[in-house]
This record gives sequence, structure tokens and C-alpha cells, in this order.
Amino acid sequence: MSNKQVRVRIAPSPTGNCHVGTARTALYNYLFARKMNGTFIMRIDDTDTKRSTVESEEGVLDGLRWIGLDWDEGPDVGGNYGPYRQSERLELYKGFVNRLMVEGKAYECFCTPEELAAEREAQTARKEDPRYSGRCLNLSEEEKQALRDEGRKPAIRIKVPDEIIRFHDIIRGNVEADGRLMGDFVIQKSDSIPLYNFATVVDDHVMEISHVIRAAEHISNTFPQVVIYKALDWELPEFAHLVLLLNPDKTKISKRKGAVYLGEFAEMGYLPEAMLNFNAFLGWNPGGEEMEEIFTKEELIELFTLERCTQSNAVFDPVKLDWMNGMWIRKISADDLAQRVLPFMQKAGLISAEPSEADKMYLEQLVSLIHERLPRLDEAPESLAYFYQGWKKEDVEVELFASKKKTPSEIAAILEQAKEVLVEREFKADDLEAAMNDFVKTNEIKKGDLFMPLRVAMTNRKVSPPLFTTMELIGKERVIERLELAAQALKG
Repeated sequence: MSNKQVRVRIAPSPTGNCHVGTARTALYNYLFARKMNGTFIMRIDDTDTKRSTVESEEGVLDGLRWIGLDWDEGPDVGGNYGPYRQSERLELYKGFVNRLMVEGKAYECFCTPEELAAEREAQTARKEDPRYSGRCLNLSEEEKQALRDEGRKPAIRIKVPDEIIRFHDIIRGNVEADGRLMGDFVIQKSDSIPLYNFATVVDDHVMEISHVIRAAEHISNTFPQVVIYKALDWELPEFAHLVLLLNPDKTKISKRKGAVYLGEFAEMGYLPEAMLNFNAFLGWNPGGEEMEEIFTKEELIELFTLERCTQSNAVFDPVKLDWMNGMWIRKISADDLAQRVLPFMQKAGLISAEPSEADKMYLEQLVSLIHERLPRLDEAPESLAYFYQGWKKEDVEVELFASKKKTPSEIAAILEQAKEVLVEREFKADDLEAAMNDFVKTNEIKKGDLFMPLRVAMTNRKVSPPLFTTMELIGKERVIERLELAAQALKG
């Protein structure tokens, strides 16, 4: 590995929300920089002027901040190598394009899109690999002027040498391609905007990037970038191309198969700590015979190395993410969980937009009931709704009381008798449990003949948190009311 000061970057294009692939790449750069006491840089590759938006840029930055990443240099924090948006660096790129022109390593191309398309079609018909033929390489000044007089504006192409293009990848080893099959490619469009590969090379060199850590999709970009580095007589950075992200069915991860943006995962109730932890394993593992999987950001920094990055494509498994999210939910305190659940409860209309301290304290008590079983924050409202909702006789789910041993009328009678006992009791879970156990013995019935109907009467469901704690938190008045409604519904 190079002895240069480690400087790495994430360079998203602000053309949409923050994709999990961007998050994974950003995370690996971040972990490597922090592990090596280096610098992590945020650079915005916004040369796609038609699709880049300020809103998308902020969305990407917000998504990465949400999972806990911060950067040492960038458009929002400044730094000594700015500006950090490519759209603000156009004059810099033009200078290096001009240098290549002066040195005879690049030339003007006046070909129209139609001419280039026809050329590709002819090559395909001849069963040749499509590439630029070099038709503008040897134009005379008179020919160039004639084309300008037609109103044509030239793009700039770089000369690609007829040789094997090689680079070393920390993860994949030596990689090569035949430059003769590449053809001279455009580095600056006719509107003077540089193409991605050229701007990226210039920025990485000028910003003194030591390691380029990015997704495998960029391997094909690396070959033309190597051509540009060599044409400018610049040293290559070290490259590390991360594996592809796949759906469980081994297709490339895409919006069509489920959530792919960090904002979507936040709305679905995933914890940022879990998303960061999960992303770390999408192409890396810490090794060891009994591999741990739950790590804090600080622990990941300590463990991370590029050499532990895998070569097998990574599967983005929602089931694994749910498991990991549940593990992280159980790691946080009830108070912390209540604060994180609150916005979801408000969105569901169960808690007001301006909750009182009593509302917050009550929610903290409630989340303690589901803390051990909650897989995602967005499931809390459905799990806790019956603590907030009132219902009428017709809302009672009578079919849930169905029993092979007791008729609806018999169940109604049991609930009415239990109600008379509960009216006289202190409403604490232990006392309620003792009272209902005494009731079972006194009336010589089985616990299931009372406890299951009680649970359904309280919650309108067969599965709930501990029954008597649930009753205590629902409160005496509403417990009595629900028993009366259930008995009425069962009697028809």
C-alpha cells in the first residue's frame, strides 16, 4: 500500500436520492480514511447539468449524515482543495484539455451524432467492435474551418495508444484491457463541458486523492481514466473496486425489487446504526471463525481493511436487514426508542404534533412492552394502537373469541364476572394477575378460558405484550369499558 497520506473521496452525482450503493461506497471510504488517519472528502460530480439538482445534492448529503458519516472537506464544510462541485471547476478542466491539445495528445472532433451512429452501425454490420474510427484525427486547418463555417462546434477527443492498458486493483489484483479496442474517446463535449472520466481524473489528481474506492460498475471507466492519467504524465492513485450489490434472486439491485434509497429505509423505521452496520457487510467481513455481525461505527473503523473486502457479489437481503435492525433496537434504551418511535406515532395520528411530557412518559412505558420484539420503528403504531384507540361494540372482533370448549355466551359471562372483581382492585399488574389467578381457582376454570378472552377484549388480537401489564397501562376505566363491550358483542 502507498506511503502517501491517505485522501479518499465519495463523489456522488446529484441526480436523485441517496442510493444504498452510494451509501456503501461512502461508508468504505469513510472507514478507510478514519482507520488510516486520513482525509475523507465529499465531492459533487454535477457535470450532468440536465439531471443535477440542488435538492438531490442535499438529499444525498442528508442520507449520508443520517447513517452517521461526516467529511473533512466538501461543499458544505470547505477545505483547501475546493471548490468541491465539478460545475464550479470548469476552467480548471479546460486548462488541462488545452494542455493535451498543445502537446498533440488530443484533437478536435466535428462528427455529428448521426455520423457517429452510422459509423457504429457499419462496424456492427461488419462484426467489428464499435469504436471511433479517428476520421477527424488528421483534418487540415482548412477542413476544420470549413466545418466551423457549417456551424459545427467540436468536441475534444484524446488519442488512445495501441497498447494494453493495465492497472492494479487492491481487491481484484491486476486488471487489463486492449487499448486498440477502445478508440479515441471524447474528454470534452462541444459545449466545453468535460466528460465524467476526464473531470474525475483531474479532480482526483489535483485533490491529491491517494485511493479511489468505488463500485465495480466503474471498472470500465478506469481504463479510459488510466489513458488520461498517462497522457497528463500523472501518477495513478490506488484503485479498489467493490463488488456489485444484488437482490436475493441475484439480479442487480434496483428500485423495481424494493427500497433502494436511504430515505425510504428511514421512513420504514430502520435505525441509522443498523443501516450503517448492514452496509458494512455488503462486500466486506471482519474475518474470524465465529464472525460477529453487530458493530458500532467505532468498532468498524478499528476492524476495517481493504484487504478484507470480498470478491463475491454482495446480496442485499431484507430479511437480514430486519434481523439486524431488531438487534439494534434492542441495544438502545427505552427512552431512546420512545423518542425514535414518536414521529411514527404522530404520523399515525395516535399522538399529537405537540405531545405533553405525560404523553412522552406514557409512550416510553408502552415501548418497553414491545422493545424485545419490534423489528422496525414503523411497526410500533400498529403494535400499540389499542392503547390509544377507543372502540364501540361493533369494533369488537368477536371471531377472535372462538373456543372449542366455551360458547360465546359462556365467555361473555366469564368476562362479566371478571369485570366485577377488577372493579374493586388496585390497577397494578401484579395485583391484577393475583386477582385473576384467584378468580380462576374460585370458579374452577382453566387459565386459558379467562386469560385469552381477557387479552382479546383488551387488544382485539390474540397476541400481545404481557396481559396484566397491558391492562395496567390501558387503565382501569377503559379496561372495564372494554370488558362490557366484549360481553355485549359476544351476546349479540
